Amino acid sequence: MERKQYTAYRSRIINPLSSSRASDIRDGLLIVDKVGCIVFCGSYADAKNLKLKLKIIDLRQYLLIPGLIDCHLHLPQLDCRGKHGETLLDWLKRYIFPAEAAFKDPKIVDDVGKRFFKKLILNGTTTASIYVTVHSSATDHAFKLAKQCGIRAIIGKVMMDQNVPEELVENTKDSLRESEKLAAKWHNSCSGRLRYAFTPRFVPTCSKLLLKEIGNLASQSDTYIQSHIAETREENANVKKIYPEYTDYFSIFEDTGTVGPKTILGHAIYLSDSEFKRMAASKTKIAHCPTSNLFLKSGKFPFFKAEKAGVFLGLGTDVGAGTSMCLFSEMRHADYTQPDQWVDPVKGFYLATLGGAAALSMGNEIGNFKHGKWADFIVLDIRKIDYHYKLSDLTTDEVLSLLMYRGTGAVVKFTYVSGKKLDVDSLKLFRRAVGY
Repeated sequence: MERKQYTAYRSRIINPLSSSRASDIRDGLLIVDKVGCIVFCGSYADAKNLKLKLKIIDLRQYLLIPGLIDCHLHLPQLDCRGKHGETLLDWLKRYIFPAEAAFKDPKIVDDVGKRFFKKLILNGTTTASIYVTVHSSATDHAFKLAKQCGIRAIIGKVMMDQNVPEELVENTKDSLRESEKLAAKWHNSCSGRLRYAFTPRFVPTCSKLLLKEIGNLASQSDTYIQSHIAETREENANVKKIYPEYTDYFSIFEDTGTVGPKTILGHAIYLSDSEFKRMAASKTKIAHCPTSNLFLKSGKFPFFKAEKAGVFLGLGTDVGAGTSMCLFSEMRHADYTQPDQWVDPVKGFYLATLGGAAALSMGNEIGNFKHGKWADFIVLDIRKIDYHYKLSDLTTDEVLSLLMYRGTGAVVKFTYVSGKKLDVDSLKLFRRAVGY
């Protein structure tokens, strides 16, 4: 009987192990089976003892790391990046709500969607948690594009039934029905590569009935919930005005059953110690979006307070308040926004990979090169930072520091999901799609 052949990638490999540790294999080998799962990650010398039939791809001039994980970003806001707005709420009214209302037009959805997913691939993002708009058809098409391009994604139709412009406000029952239908169609599709998130934008735009029914539906279907919380003081004051019966912001999520291991809340800048502790106890996760917080001058996220409370944290580019889809930028800004303490390169690397996987409840599936996980990885060329650098001359800390403080999408040579190299031009095939 002919032996099975595996694909192996020979390269220097840096692999996150925890928030304070990463392994560095100078002459490494990542072996992937034909399903797209990791069979082995270790030294090239040790791999010889496995006696496997290997097709070896020689990448020794490059660096191989796990794919980057973006825990929070908005597809329809791609072209809103860099548009100045005084405050979050003013910015939403001036730019974001009009951009999202335009998603009733399938041509706009297709154009923006294709460019959005191409930019994710080019920046080495292999997994993303994505907000679309209130339009069911737009969300469905976003899933189709994600399926076509091969990225791993959690995607949700935004849900809003109050306090938004007329063209975006939904009937509560219709919003729930359309979201439930999308979840039934897409959650855990493509061998689990695509998943669904019920997506109430944030508390001011959602009735209590809507939030409670979201909690019920997500629990019944084992899907995700993604939303925003406590991004600005103005938002917190607005929430208190709308729901004065609650003692704090997080208690609204608790009361409506929208907390738990598969709930990811963006920002969380203005929460109390008690809220962080309760968030950790409920295993609710935070998507930390440092560049967005800087752009809108929302405030400084209390990173170490949240970490000390035991909350799982991942990074989010939060496009379009975030001006780049590059997670290396989020890594450095996670440090820059903490003036009194260091988010060092190993921790930054962890947040963008294994930490992000944990924040998305995928720590057993992706995030590093543990045996049996999906082979989601990127191949990097350090010389794109500066051609004077020679990878073999750099220590682990120097490599991670360069990526964190100077890295851009330009360093990304190839992007792989489930062992398959993603093609940024694959989305052009969707021009034939009916209605788009």
